[in-house]
Amino acid sequence: MRDSLLLNGGDELTLKFAADSLPPKPAGSVREFFLYADGWDKDSDFHVAAGTQVEPLPFHGMNDQSYGQEKRPQFPSDALHRKYNTRWVEGRVLKQTAKR
Repeated sequence: MRDSLLLNGGDELTLKFAADSLPPKPAGSVREFFLYADGWDKDSDFHVAAGTQVEPLPFHGMNDQSYGQEKRPQFPSDALHRKYNTRWVEGRVLKQTAKR
């Protein structure tokens, strides 16, 4: 399965899947699972363009040097992002103070 997910610091992820199609494990063995996550971490500081905003979403194949300037292709999960990305996460912006 390939899908995308938006997470913020402190978010939790729970995965559920039907394991009844898996072959029985040998007696005395332990079954382990591996989650492979492939994504981006957007820092929220004054050195990052749009660091306090979710958009623009990055994508594989984009030019990192022109982030946000090229059109992002449509993805099947875009409708879910629009539907569920509704919460407000406060963006604490660092302000430069005048030197005395």
